[in-house]
Amino acid sequence: MKARNSKDYSQNWVQTVVSIVGLLFVVLVSLNVITPEQSAEAQSVFSTTLGAVSTAIAGVITLVGIFFKNSE
Repeated sequence: MKARNSKDYSQNWVQTVVSIVGLLFVVLVSLNVITPEQSAEAQSVFSTTLGAVSTAIAGVITLVGIFFKNSE
């Protein structure tokens, strides 16, 4: 089994969060709090929103790195 480091976890955080929220939606459906259709719609919206937030965070980090790059 491959040893994991902190870089692996930082690159896969979106997938981990989406999986956790998916599990939460499964529990809510099994308890009849929401319908399966509502769960499917919510998971889609949540995944898209989280992907957009992740992209925005990566963009801001890249811009900060560009503007504050050490000059040689």
